[in-house]
Amino acid sequence: MEVIYGILEMILPFEFTEYTFMKNALIAIILVSPIFAILGTMIVNNKMAFFSDALGHSALTGIAIGMVLGISDMNISMIFFAIVFALLLNFVKNKTNYGADTIISVFSSIAIALGLAMLATRW
Repeated sequence: MEVIYGILEMILPFEFTEYTFMKNALIAIILVSPIFAILGTMIVNNKMAFFSDALGHSALTGIAIGMVLGISDMNISMIFFAIVFALLLNFVKNKTNYGADTIISVFSSIAIALGLAMLATRW
């Protein structure tokens, strides 16, 4: 990594390259950006641009499930629910003739409502 850090310091004459965390962030951006560009194109072509928003909102339900089940690490329940949410959404999308955005919005509304209801009864 020191070689890469040295190259970054030589190429970029900015103050932020003095900090290791900023160098790591720049390397991460350089590595991840092409992957996201390809995925973004695929998402738009499949008319699922609203999917990431719905998946993010479904995290609330994952957290609520984790709280109800007493899981100490909410990330586990959140990731598990996001995977189930995505698989179920794609299953329903492939079995019906409705538009992808319609199905995604229904799933997003259900996930938010379910998460809020679970959290409201928990308190």
